[in-house]
Amino acid sequence: MQTHQPHPATPISDAAFLIKRGKKRGSYNCGRCGLPKKGHICPFAAEVDDVSTPVSKPTAETSAVASIGSASAVVVTPASVSRPAAPPGRRRALSFDDVTVAESVDELAEEEEEVDEDLDLDGSGGLPASCLWEVLRRLPPVGMLSAARVCRGWRETTRRLWRAAEELRLRVPAKAQIGFVGSVLQKCPGLFKLSLKIESDIDATMLACIAFSCPNLQSLEILTSDSCINRISGDDLSRFISDKKCLTSLKMEGCSNLGGFVLSSTSLSSLWLSDLQSLSKMVFNCPSLKEISLDFSRLETDTTDLTAVMDGLGRSCPKLQNIHIASVLLSHDAILALSAANLRGLRMLSLVLGSGITDASVAAIASSFTKLELLDLSGSSISDGGLGMICNVFPETLSKLLLALCPNITSSGIQFAAAQLPRLELMDCGMTICDPNCEKSIDEEDVDSELQKTPNSKMHQIYQKLIIKHNRLKKLSLWGCSGLDALYLNCPNLYELNLNSCRNLHPERLLLQCTSLKGVYASDCENMLIKKIETQVGSDYSAVENNYPLKRLPDGSKRVRVPYFCSPQPCDDDEKGRPAKRHCAVIASGEFV
Repeated sequence: MQTHQPHPATPISDAAFLIKRGKKRGSYNCGRCGLPKKGHICPFAAEVDDVSTPVSKPTAETSAVASIGSASAVVVTPASVSRPAAPPGRRRALSFDDVTVAESVDELAEEEEEVDEDLDLDGSGGLPASCLWEVLRRLPPVGMLSAARVCRGWRETTRRLWRAAEELRLRVPAKAQIGFVGSVLQKCPGLFKLSLKIESDIDATMLACIAFSCPNLQSLEILTSDSCINRISGDDLSRFISDKKCLTSLKMEGCSNLGGFVLSSTSLSSLWLSDLQSLSKMVFNCPSLKEISLDFSRLETDTTDLTAVMDGLGRSCPKLQNIHIASVLLSHDAILALSAANLRGLRMLSLVLGSGITDASVAAIASSFTKLELLDLSGSSISDGGLGMICNVFPETLSKLLLALCPNITSSGIQFAAAQLPRLELMDCGMTICDPNCEKSIDEEDVDSELQKTPNSKMHQIYQKLIIKHNRLKKLSLWGCSGLDALYLNCPNLYELNLNSCRNLHPERLLLQCTSLKGVYASDCENMLIKKIETQVGSDYSAVENNYPLKRLPDGSKRVRVPYFCSPQPCDDDEKGRPAKRHCAVIASGEFV
């Protein structure tokens, strides 16, 4: 049914116009070309304005403009002027289509001004491109693939996200095929860093897929699950590294089927390989290599010649700074082969599980590498004498010392090292002071059952005491020291302490003067010891004062007197008053990290 409309030239009051027609919302689309108004500049605006130039007297062939309150003006197009057709190739799109993130950020203010006042922005169609980009880029790869199927605008945004991605972490489930990895990687032509967590068996096809899909790859990490079998051979790995001219970092687990390899690369600077076994040859032609980590299996059938490996590393990789090798076959001859190399820039040396490493090996290390900042000889057979050589050579450089599972080291050697290494920040002395008569055994998962006991270890006197005063020490680990019964720590910067399985440590002989302590690990300890730790670290020293006598100083402040088993320590007269209340967590279960 049609209603009667007045002639455009007929005068009419605003009230009558509202009664007859009512208030009309503005259009979401441009009245000239039909595209959405938001962020839109019509190319036909100038042409229409020239045609519809207002005249002095309104007629039926001219346009009439009626203002309704404060709402936008409603433009009635004259009948004599036809609406220009939309240009070919244009499509009706959402507001964030064909808009890059940079353009959307720069034009965000202009878009807000041009949007109609009554436009509803709550729907996804009105979401700014920058907001959509920030939301979608936080999705996992599977979520990105699902988001691309929502609508055309989301598909275009996800496509731009894939192309702009420089780093990707992807979990490959057991049921996934190689085509899944290839389809995802082909979406990221500019990928620089890739990390894969693979739960199914892998072979050379995976390396070929990565090499084809990621031409500019610089860093690759392949992590495998326990049930996964890595069938990549040494020739496959050598071919992949030689073909990837931009590759600088490679980390791969489950390398039990390599057999042997010859790695040649001028760009590779970091190499991590784990689960190595019975390698017939290991040749490194990597002049830019700065970091290497070789983790061998713990099987007795391993036939790898580590002496030849060490000799090759020293000769072909002169820029090495960090070396980590974990193998039960480490011996004094292997240390001599490494020491013969001219590795003056070596900063980190980690030789783990080598029961054949003795004090003579420490002497070779100290004479060849004088700028070490980290030294890890866990599982070796060094004694307090070797520890003394370490203190004499590295007093100004060594900041991290790890000597776990070294049964020939005593509490006296640990105290001497703490006193002679002023720059020390981390010390791990787990399982060094052990009680051989302890009936309980440490859980295999806590101590890593692969760490072997040294056959020539000598038993020390049970129930030793340990006194450490250090101004820079931040982390101290004494896990598994069941032969320790007295502990006194005066370390103002210590914030992490591991006392797991210190079963014979007496609560009455424990004193922790560590004002920065944030976490204490005390699993497999006596309940009385745990309560004592909570009392000392959870409040000020008022709780400790009940067990140890107080000493009043000339300035009127009080200090806890050192227990009878500790030597006198100097007091700081500048520090007045009791320390502030501390917030420290005592963890009585779980593993130490």
